[in-house]
Amino acid sequence: MKNNKDGLLIINLKNYLETSGDNTIKLVKDAEKVSEELGVEIIISPPQPSLALIVKQTKLKVISQHVDLKMPGSTTGYYVPELIGKVGAMGSLINHSEHPSEITEIKQLIEKLKELNLLSFVCVKTTGELKELLEFGPNYIAIEPPELIGTQKSISTEKPFLIRECHKMVNMRDQRSELICGAGINRKEDVKTALEYGAKGILVSSSITKASNWYEKIFELASAF
Repeated sequence: MKNNKDGLLIINLKNYLETSGDNTIKLVKDAEKVSEELGVEIIISPPQPSLALIVKQTKLKVISQHVDLKMPGSTTGYYVPELIGKVGAMGSLINHSEHPSEITEIKQLIEKLKELNLLSFVCVKTTGELKELLEFGPNYIAIEPPELIGTQKSISTEKPFLIRECHKMVNMRDQRSELICGAGINRKEDVKTALEYGAKGILVSSSITKASNWYEKIFELASAF
């Protein structure tokens, strides 16, 4: 699959029942079809129990929803960086507002993923948090105001200045990180605005997972790139 357009559409399936089990595969196949038709890179973050299965079922890149700072071996129940790499995931979300981590742990997780040639997608809530975490050089850093997540109020319409400010902050660094954004992204126009203000990618969840037609909604959002 060749992707010709700049930017990433990252779909976080979270733990919604609507997109669990066999439905995870159905949604991923819709996303794969859109990616091929539009030449847009789409990354899937499936429910954790489906991670290895989805890697084997799709041509799309797959990332973990979370990873723990634990070693392989006697670490029952944790998501170990080495193991997500072994099953074929190409990286992980870190510090999502629904699963936050301590600053020192985030730094070590970014370093561990780099060591394993895996990508880090670090979520932040504020410009202050973004500034602090940029020091660690994550591959991608996602600004997501938590009060907008899962709502019909998009960061693009409610806080477009935040995207622009974060873009400036990222550009002041040494280009180790790319800015992505999320929270309330529901429409094609939301994606366009985010890209115009400097985002290189979009992190989206409920607007797709809860849509009546996954293919149509993914196509709508992806067509903005």
